[in-house]
Amino acid sequence: MFRGIRSKPVSTSAASTKSGAAKAAVFVAAAVVAVVLSAAKPFSAEPARPARGSVQFGAQTAPKVAVPPAMQGFATVFADVAEKVVPTVVSVIPTKIDTVVFTNNPFYQFFDSPFFGGGNPFEEFFGGPQQRRGRPQEPQQQRQERRSQGLGSGVIVSRDGYILTNYHVVAGADEIEIKTADGRGFDASVVGADSLSDVAVVKIRENVNNLPVAYLGDSDLLRPGDWAVAIGNPFSLTSSVTMGIVSATGRQTPNPGGGAAQYQNYIQTDAAINPGNSGGALVNIRGELIGINTMIYTQTGGYMGIGFAVPINMARRIMEDLIFEGKVSRGWLGVSIQELDRATREAFGLPAETKGVLIGDVFKGQPADRAGIRRGDVVQSIDGKPTENANRLRNLVASIYPGKTVPVELLRNGKRVTVNVKLTSRDESESSAQSGGQQPGGGQGAQAREDGKFMGMTAEAVTPELRDKFGIPRGTQGVAVTQLEPGSAAAQGGIRAGDVIMEINRKAVASVKDFSQSTGGLKAGDSALLLIQRGGSTFYMVLKVRK
Repeated sequence: MFRGIRSKPVSTSAASTKSGAAKAAVFVAAAVVAVVLSAAKPFSAEPARPARGSVQFGAQTAPKVAVPPAMQGFATVFADVAEKVVPTVVSVIPTKIDTVVFTNNPFYQFFDSPFFGGGNPFEEFFGGPQQRRGRPQEPQQQRQERRSQGLGSGVIVSRDGYILTNYHVVAGADEIEIKTADGRGFDASVVGADSLSDVAVVKIRENVNNLPVAYLGDSDLLRPGDWAVAIGNPFSLTSSVTMGIVSATGRQTPNPGGGAAQYQNYIQTDAAINPGNSGGALVNIRGELIGINTMIYTQTGGYMGIGFAVPINMARRIMEDLIFEGKVSRGWLGVSIQELDRATREAFGLPAETKGVLIGDVFKGQPADRAGIRRGDVVQSIDGKPTENANRLRNLVASIYPGKTVPVELLRNGKRVTVNVKLTSRDESESSAQSGGQQPGGGQGAQAREDGKFMGMTAEAVTPELRDKFGIPRGTQGVAVTQLEPGSAAAQGGIRAGDVIMEINRKAVASVKDFSQSTGGLKAGDSALLLIQRGGSTFYMVLKVRK
């Protein structure tokens, strides 16, 4: 049928090419179909879900961690402490009310007519064809109250509503609101406040007798390393609990705001304390109140691991004085004090291990003077309690009620002496004298000496002109420092122009000649122990002669 027609054999490679092309065409077609189908079915279609209970979550057995038996009870101790103490810590919300007086138009006195119906504001100066209109009626003054609120914490210390907090929390407040941990709110008033220790007491005005009360512990028993729990309202987060340890005791720090609080005996803790914690509770692991949280050290405004609290023994004494007497009574010794450092020990010929506080001045007619305490004595204990540093001595004296006679152990010329001192009350004028001159510096260096010159300072006889220029009290004996070379050893050591040098190495200096004789024999390595009078107080300063 098809005779005469011959077919050519197809090569294997050609057949393979055609087969591949066919397969590619099939693949493309399948892809197109898949795209079409996927477009027809949305991506968000619900996947098949397992039946509830068909999936097992978490391991079937708890981790096998070997917990010592002693730790079993410790696991809940902080929660137990918080459960007992949190109800005794309250929010203290002080409100300050300012009255602002203002007018609707503060410019009426300068430009009257343009603001009140026409006229030329320059008529008063240049005149004009029209008579100047009279000044319109002054706009009525308005008064408006502006209320600013703060937030701190407090600790309930009696069932009828006495609350212990910080002075700086309630200072200047016109109204005080108390909010308890269970949500109740009360109005309160300040019973008393002591800025020198930053302690205040407020009282709920309502008649209450069922408030939860904190247990007051004994802060004298604290040791660095003891557990500490801070409870308060940081950043308005009420009833917050943080945990740490007691980092140190007996701390003294700059007062917040640069004030002059002198009675500082802080507990340092690393339990997190932040703004709003002030006035809150610092308790031990037994839930006993050991301090009132007061301030933090910070470079950012928040927690940096260093917080401070007023010891409860100190706060309790001040609280009771404020409640029962209306004021704080502190003992007064009548001396100027300074630290006993290495240079001073060497200058006085004392052993390196000697501890105590150096008496820089004794105020005439005051308790120390009447008891026979002298300038240059080293106080080692008072009322049987050691005085390792000036801050410790200051707080011990303040803690003794006026009128009490106490033994004071002294080191005088290398010998122990005990005198009995009857303390009197402290007032502000005496406190300023006591605080003066407590931080003299030490220095090193020497320069060529000549008449009236030593280590870069120039001394002159005290004349009426110098008394007026530097405010030197009348009757002060010594030589006045009139010039200081910048960067000299005397300047670096803390000497100031206007200082009066009264003694050098325990010898009186009444003239420039005495000054030159006392300094002329000093050689490299020697110490010059100077008795300085500055601002009405005296203190010792040591300058060491350099090679």
